[in-house]
Amino acid sequence: MPRLLPLLFALLLAACQPAPVDPAFDEEKGAALLAKYEAARADADFEIAEMHANELAQRHGETEAAATMRRTVAEVRAEAEAMRENRRLIGLWDYQDIPVEGGTQHTAAIYSQVEPMSEEEGAPAPIPDARLILRRHPEWGESAYLVLAQSDLACGPPCRLRIRFDDGEPQVFEGDPADTGTGPALFIVDRDRFLAAMREAKQVRIELPAGAHLQPQFRFEVAGFNADRHLK
Repeated sequence: MPRLLPLLFALLLAACQPAPVDPAFDEEKGAALLAKYEAARADADFEIAEMHANELAQRHGETEAAATMRRTVAEVRAEAEAMRENRRLIGLWDYQDIPVEGGTQHTAAIYSQVEPMSEEEGAPAPIPDARLILRRHPEWGESAYLVLAQSDLACGPPCRLRIRFDDGEPQVFEGDPADTGTGPALFIVDRDRFLAAMREAKQVRIELPAGAHLQPQFRFEVAGFNADRHLK
């Protein structure tokens, strides 16, 4: 009998302990995560708020805290996605400041959009058809031009481009063909008018004159352009 006492004592002690709380119903931990979620939401830090919402839903999804979170999480997810999209658009632009004779050359450049990559393993990445470059040069002045991937360019004279800003009607711009030494380029002569319209747009589509049964059209997602950075 004495040998059974420790075992009986352990069994009685275990019976007196409260049953473990199912994490899905753990109100205390759910409330702690809800507080973090609400703090991030109040600070407009929506990506962090979304992270806390996901954790709350996954770990403590049956709590009152989770129910409270669900009343506002759709708006938080939309805001978080908008932040990611804005960051993507900003990242499409490349800014460079290069010392040249007489001062500094400032450029802002963006590649045209391409079709989504094939999911086939080993498939090569698609190559953009054009690059739009905004340039400020101490000697050559301010320019907007395309550098084209195609090997040659026949445009004019006169060379006319049709440029559409978002869903507006196409506007006609004069083009001035040039050669970069590695391929054709095409200057947009009225740079100021082009830049003013581009700054108000999210997308720009530039259509070249038809040639060899083709009519090249290039689309640029320009919404992330930082005018203060380029025009400083």
